This record gives sequence, C-alpha cells and structure tokens, in this order.
Amino acid sequence: MVTLHPHDLGRPDGTIRYWTGGTAGPTVVLLHGATLDHRAWRPQVDALGDEFRVVVPDLRGHGESTGRFDFEDAVQDVLVLLDQLPAAKVVLVGLSLGGNIAQEVLHRVPDRVQALVVADATCNTVARSPWETTMTVAALNAQAMLHGADFGRQAAQATAIDPQVRAYALEANAHRSNQETVAILSSLLTGALRSEPAYRLPVPTLLMHGDHDLIGDIATGTRTWAEREPLAEYAVIPGAGHASNLDNPEEFTAVLRAFLDRATPSPELVDAAVPAAAHGRLSPRAAA
Repeated sequence: MVTLHPHDLGRPDGTIRYWTGGTAGPTVVLLHGATLDHRAWRPQVDALGDEFRVVVPDLRGHGESTGRFDFEDAVQDVLVLLDQLPAAKVVLVGLSLGGNIAQEVLHRVPDRVQALVVADATCNTVARSPWETTMTVAALNAQAMLHGADFGRQAAQATAIDPQVRAYALEANAHRSNQETVAILSSLLTGALRSEPAYRLPVPTLLMHGDHDLIGDIATGTRTWAEREPLAEYAVIPGAGHASNLDNPEEFTAVLRAFLDRATPSPELVDAAVPAAAHGRLSPRAAA
C-alpha cells in the first residue's frame, strides 16, 4: 500500500486537504466524484505509486476539506494546488464531478496539463438545449423532496453496482442533508456546462465509463464525444456502474495505466526513440 502524506492548502473561505505519495515520476492528480472523497482513488493510488507521483485532494466541502462547495471555487482550488506542486505539467484524472473540474482546468491552463482522463462524466462544452440544465436541477430538487430520507440511499445505488462501493458512497455522504447534496450537483450543472461545440481537447485524452453507468446520457455521450476528439481514446469498463474505478478497479486501473504509459513516456525512452521517430515510430514507457 502506497503511503500518503497529508498537506493543507489554505483558501480564503476554507482549507483544502490533499495527499501526496508514490515516486518521483510523472505527477498524476486524481479528482473524485461528487459527495465522495479522496479514498475513492485508493485502488489506483496503490497501483500507480510505483511509477508515478500521485496527488489526491478532497474537493472543497468533501471529506476533510472545508468550505462550501461551488464549482468555480473548486476549479480555483485545483489551479492553486497545481501551483504548489513541483511538476511543470500534470496528468489530470477525474471521475464524475472530478472529470468536469479536470476539463475546466485544462480549458484554462492547457500548458499545465500533460494528459487528461475523464471517467463517467459529461462533456462540459457539448451543445445543449438552453432549458436542459434548468430542468435537470428542478428534477434533482423534486427527487430530494419526494424521497426524503431515502434520497441518499438511492444516490448510492445509482453510483455503483458493488454493494461495498454503495456502502462507502452512503457513508461518505452520511453527514450531508439532501439540500446540500443537491446544491453540489446543481453547482456542477450550472457552473461547468456551457455550449462550446467547436472546442477540442488539446492534449492526449482518455474518455471512459462503466458499461452499467445509467447516469444521464454519460454512456452514449462519452462515445460520441470521443468520436469527435482527434486526441482522444475511448474505453468501456465492464461490470461497472458510475463509480467505474471502484466497481471494477482491476480493469479500470489496467486501462488507465496503459494510457499513462503511452501519454507520459519516460525521458530515457523518448531519447531512445528519436532515431526511430524519423521512421514514424515512438516507443512508450513499457507497461508494468
């Protein structure tokens, strides 16, 4: 198990707790989903720590971080966090809400991002109907009021198919009211999503989702998103729901690790590949 070291990042209205661990290799920043916390990335942290420097924050208003959640503030938190890290460029890996934050960070500071991984999240910039966000927020509020005390349990069931993962999701969200949960999701919808259909991701990207992810149109939307992105790869994680990295951590991590090996070749292999590049060949880091 990779040892993680805690750090605190002071912000005007709270404190962001984040952890670092692993080797001195390429830096990978892992951003968790809504209402979860950094513990959601434990399988990937342990698998990547032998070759990568891993950074796992608790988003504001989640886990051990304080401050009220707001999408714009969360993006600013990550931007400030990047300035605290020694790496000039990082790989951003985000699941669900974390994937939306990662997209926005890349959009604002593409020179700080080496590669992007978005799992089980919507595309921030896809063209949408003007009323779509308003209707979704209204539906969330209605569900929270209608289901009352059972809202959190239903949310956990929608998050994962593995009973242990559902139990973790329920525990991580146990201290929140329905209104607080809806506020987080509403901030995502109103703060992240905007129509910018001509935008293309400027770095190598992995787009993936669980084959049983039934949240919104993530499954169909991710596939069509990947088709229009020249630098994107697409993967489906079998036997997994919305929290695909936890429902099937072995397959998720294998796909992630293979992408990272291609997207972050070691300096030695890049140097060795220079003569071969003239012949159209570039050797990635060998997969572990």
